[in-house]
Amino acid sequence: MRIPIIVVIGVVLAIVGVIGLTVIFPNFMVINGQDFVNQIDTSSGLEKYQDYEVGDTVTILDTIARMEFSDGQTQIWLDTIGKSPSDPPFRFGSNLMRDYGVGNQVIIIFEVVKDSNGHYTPDANYQENGLSSDAISSRYSTVNEYIFIALLFAGLGIMVYGGYSSFKGGSSLSPTVMAPDDDWGFPQAPPMAPAPTAPPPVAPAPLQPMGFQASNDPPSTAAIPQPAPAAPPVTPPSEYSQLNPDVTGMSFSSTQAASMTITVPPGVVSGQVLTVTMPNGQVVNVAVPPGCSSGSQFTITVKQ
Repeated sequence: MRIPIIVVIGVVLAIVGVIGLTVIFPNFMVINGQDFVNQIDTSSGLEKYQDYEVGDTVTILDTIARMEFSDGQTQIWLDTIGKSPSDPPFRFGSNLMRDYGVGNQVIIIFEVVKDSNGHYTPDANYQENGLSSDAISSRYSTVNEYIFIALLFAGLGIMVYGGYSSFKGGSSLSPTVMAPDDDWGFPQAPPMAPAPTAPPPVAPAPLQPMGFQASNDPPSTAAIPQPAPAAPPVTPPSEYSQLNPDVTGMSFSSTQAASMTITVPPGVVSGQVLTVTMPNGQVVNVAVPPGCSSGSQFTITVKQ
């Protein structure tokens, strides 16, 4: 069973969202408290940051280890740098005791500034009033996290929709009429019709004796234009035979009727129509009588 492409897209989006929330954001886009302290350099007598310059934004993701509120400020020690009494806290100029507690994951964002003594410090008012309450937030509340969460839920929604559509479409069609899917889940295109082949060659009709034309069509003198024959001079039979010694079996009566004996050409069967040209130029269609075959003879009589 092939997986529909829409389900594959949903799976990819969901995986990107999960990786972003568990790997990319906490490990590459932010640091913890210990990493921030480790990059502080005091070798010159001034506190400077090796990884950050003045104006850079620092994002720290960590867990609250201790909290204290005194003199209008909340001091927060993080789990990675708050286990020792000498560890520096992050100070905020408001009471955050009701908003956060020990064990909460928080994100602290501040801008690097330089104080009047030349030390690098978080925000311009850090030494006096502490960071503002806007500099701290709980986990899953920043823009980057919202993006990964949206990708995760979008992927799950697309997966559910694609799976339901595939199941519903498969149950409404019987296996005999369901179109096969390709490797991506789309219906395959119907096979192309084979190119038409040339008809087999038709054997040429056998040659007919001069004066005859075989046809399989029923007799129809109306469909064949008949030339108006010129009225031949009346010639006694004996005289006509003398003028046409090659034509035999033809006679004249007092009513001007001509008789002619016809030999059935090769390949012609009974019922087939022959086009006969009389010696006087008259053209008639004659059907081969029943029982006659190639080589046999029959006699016709045509009125002048």
